[in-house]
Amino acid sequence: MNVHLTNLGYVDKFQIYTKIQEIKYGNKMKRIQFHRYGDTDEMRLEDYQLPSLADDEILVKVEAASINPVDWKIRQGRMKLVTGSRFPRGMGQDFSGVVIEIGSHVKRLRVGDEVFGSTPVKSSGSFAETLITKEALAVVKPAEISFQEAAMLPIAASTAWVALVQKAKLKKGQSIFINGAYGAVGQAATQIAKSLGATVVGRVRADAMNDASAIGVDTPLDYSEPIPTNIMGKFDVVFDTHGSLSASDESKLLKHRGIILDISPSTTKMIRILFSKRRHFVMGKQDEFTLQHVADYASKGNLKLSVGRIVRLVDGIDLIKTLEAGISIRGKGIIVTDTSPEAPQ
Repeated sequence: MNVHLTNLGYVDKFQIYTKIQEIKYGNKMKRIQFHRYGDTDEMRLEDYQLPSLADDEILVKVEAASINPVDWKIRQGRMKLVTGSRFPRGMGQDFSGVVIEIGSHVKRLRVGDEVFGSTPVKSSGSFAETLITKEALAVVKPAEISFQEAAMLPIAASTAWVALVQKAKLKKGQSIFINGAYGAVGQAATQIAKSLGATVVGRVRADAMNDASAIGVDTPLDYSEPIPTNIMGKFDVVFDTHGSLSASDESKLLKHRGIILDISPSTTKMIRILFSKRRHFVMGKQDEFTLQHVADYASKGNLKLSVGRIVRLVDGIDLIKTLEAGISIRGKGIIVTDTSPEAPQ
């Protein structure tokens, strides 16, 4: 294992060196995992043995990981046609950390690089002390942002970027209606839209209206109130990041030749998506190309998500349960490792 500790920046070099030796000589690491699909009781914080590193993979010492709804959907078995039946399975996809080993075909990233990215859906496992992922699913973390800030970006920000830039091709002077403008994807979409020069009307909880304005929403609307009739037909893009906007309201809000985007469409919406060129089902792409665009936005201060709660790995299961139960923490849930310089005291 060829390790250059001089590349490690401010991360404690002794801790990194110790961790490398533990991994090198076969010591087990800890991660949150499950042994069968099911509810929250299936989660365990346990030791696990890292598999061998493939040629195109990197080994990362995790500093922070963020929680997304897809994490518990995978554990519930809602994606088992993709994830398969091999157990135990790790939980978590979004992460930031330090590269501590690289495969023989890895060319872009180096040992010591501070990175952020995602793990493959089939081999999730970012709620851990260390993880293995493809080089293609990680990029160098901008120096301007923290590990915690970086860990919140991969799924939420890539989804927003794909939606607005690739699907909607949002332009300066256009208008967008974002349903769920203060959720993680909604926050990212709002900030990207403003960077592109668009006007944003966003629907949020009553207690988040001031926060929504602070991140760039030009006109915040309360979820509990009817959508004003005077804004119907005014938008070039309608983006439902929350799943609570009806297909009918989406159509009414849209201008002629506008674009409708959904990240969690109902059956009714999905049928319409299949038969309409103006409707799109959006999934983020956590690849090098997309993540680098996200990194560029973040490095310029144009993309920053709100932190809801930060916990150590030992308390990660409780935080996952809280979020899975639908309890708001007014921001992203973040799990950090004990050796992270950003760990709560």
